[in-house]
Amino acid sequence: MKELSRITVFTGILILICYCLLDLIGLSFVHPAVYQVIGFLWFLYTSIHITYLLAAKNPNIETAILPLVGLGLRFVVTLFTLMVWLMRNPADTELFVINFMVIYFAFVVFEITALLSNLRRNSSQDQNT
Repeated sequence: MKELSRITVFTGILILICYCLLDLIGLSFVHPAVYQVIGFLWFLYTSIHITYLLAAKNPNIETAILPLVGLGLRFVVTLFTLMVWLMRNPADTELFVINFMVIYFAFVVFEITALLSNLRRNSSQDQNT
């Protein structure tokens, strides 16, 4: 549950940054649908993380592969959603794709940073025993 609160705080910070760039400063390189992108990625991240937590309780599933499966699943769902959105809204696609990818990679970097800190902590515990 600690990770879910971290991702929610991270999402709030991203929303605040986008609000400052789009509404207060009025920069033209932020797409108006950026809030929907952030909300979608937050929902996707939390749903896959909750599924990971439920699957980790099953003793028959190897938990070491689950974060990689989640990362791959998130990538495939994100690409599919991006394709559907681009087919339905053909206007201003370059700006939307650039903003989408920047936010997606921000979420991925956040996830990898959180994942690596967990791996480092587990590795140090294994070396101490």
